[in-house]
Amino acid sequence: MKTNSITGGNKMKHLLTIFFSLTLLLTVNAQMHGGGHGNFDPDSLTETTLSGIVIIQNDFQHPQYFLDTNNDGAEDYFLNFGPYWYEPDSSNAVRPTDGEQVTVTGGLHESINLEIRTLVVYEINGEFWREPYYSYWNNFDGHGSGGHDGGCGGHSFGTRHDTLEYVLKEGTALVDTTFFMNHYYLDVDNDTTVDYFLNFGPWWYQPESGAVRPENGETVTIEGGLIDGVNFDIIVVYKINGQVWIDSSNFRNGIGGGWITNDMNDQRRFHNPYDAEDHFTVMPGWNQGGGHHGGGMMPNNLFTQMLELYPNNIPNAQGQGAFMAYEFGAFGENGNNMCGDGFNNHMGFSSQSNFQFHYNDIQIQGNEVDENSIGVKYWDGADNNWKSISNVSVDQESNTITYSSEDLYQYVIVTANKVTGIESTEEDQLPSDFVLKQNFPNPFNPSTTIEFNLLKADQVELNIYDVLGRKITTLVNRGMQAGSHNIEFDASNLASGVYFYQLKVGNKSSIKKMNLMK
Repeated sequence: MKTNSITGGNKMKHLLTIFFSLTLLLTVNAQMHGGGHGNFDPDSLTETTLSGIVIIQNDFQHPQYFLDTNNDGAEDYFLNFGPYWYEPDSSNAVRPTDGEQVTVTGGLHESINLEIRTLVVYEINGEFWREPYYSYWNNFDGHGSGGHDGGCGGHSFGTRHDTLEYVLKEGTALVDTTFFMNHYYLDVDNDTTVDYFLNFGPWWYQPESGAVRPENGETVTIEGGLIDGVNFDIIVVYKINGQVWIDSSNFRNGIGGGWITNDMNDQRRFHNPYDAEDHFTVMPGWNQGGGHHGGGMMPNNLFTQMLELYPNNIPNAQGQGAFMAYEFGAFGENGNNMCGDGFNNHMGFSSQSNFQFHYNDIQIQGNEVDENSIGVKYWDGADNNWKSISNVSVDQESNTITYSSEDLYQYVIVTANKVTGIESTEEDQLPSDFVLKQNFPNPFNPSTTIEFNLLKADQVELNIYDVLGRKITTLVNRGMQAGSHNIEFDASNLASGVYFYQLKVGNKSSIKKMNLMK
């Protein structure tokens, strides 16, 4: 085992390095206001593979892991394995021992506070540790197979969880905030180890009841549907502390899907369990003439499924201007996904199915989306590229996108161009009774000032949203006098990335974009 000695003036320097590393780790593990957000945006990290000797320091409450890559006995990288209690859900990987030779793959983070760089660990010695783009609300068996620029293995799981067992559990919430998509767990026997994974749905989902995701260390009572997981079981949350999180009937007959049969007489609609306005409808006669799926015979019965993904969960979608993404599955009774890789990522029906996707105003305005340019693309597995769907209709009043097709594609993205000429016409677009200015500084880290001018006294609301239109926090919600106002926004506990701020004055509003760069 390798021994590392630190003497003289290097001791203080070494302790400061560990202090900043611990500060970063505590930031990662802290529960953020409003849920859903943590420290790292995976897009801000550079995927890197490193080999070296592990150095473990025990100067603080929990061990700190470092990597010596040039065999000189000094720490070259801080290894971020997540919270001290974290363990992977789909492998037998464990944290390394002091002096162990390892190969790690992860996301490299540059920090102005640390003399050494941080590697957020994805794999260790070839075994899975965590998935940075893990869409945990869709994968009920373990970590996702679809990732960032990855293959087309898909997230759909078919009928494996068409019946969930109702459970009532009380315990302590454990929150992993390594990435901006927080992961929630439950410790029911107070031993600071994970007993259940808590599935609250997509990180942008918020219930109408006003219920909120728990904070780290909070005692909670959870009602939900139980799923047998790989390393620990999963609870799809229906209620938290007596408040409704989501209607349990959304999961009664299959998560995001259900069966279609060759002799059905009525249409059947299946919707995204976290947004009822996202749905697709299969018509009778879908199996007349046998349809097509890569040249094989069409089954008499299929379990069809619709899942909403974060755009970065879709393989090969980068550079397409996607702001929404979906995955569809069609499973035979043998459990095979007939929309998968082996069938060129689609299958054909004999009748047209109707599709509807739903977006919100924050996604449109905050991303400077030109609604007139909204389109829908599908992944063509035969040609390995994205192709446009031609008969798309966009209703800008209801914020819905619809089309009909005989083809069910595994991957579908909603794309749009940026609004052009914003700078030249901005003054004409501003409301007449107030002016919202660009935040300063921008980009910023960690705080910035938002300035606006009111021409008359009025009720004012200033909100912060993430890139998918999910409200992060409200900075102002009160009556204000006419004049110039400056509001400071502190983003210390948020990940690097794009955010939007919206000023509402009376019945008018204006939105601008800002960039947090840590």
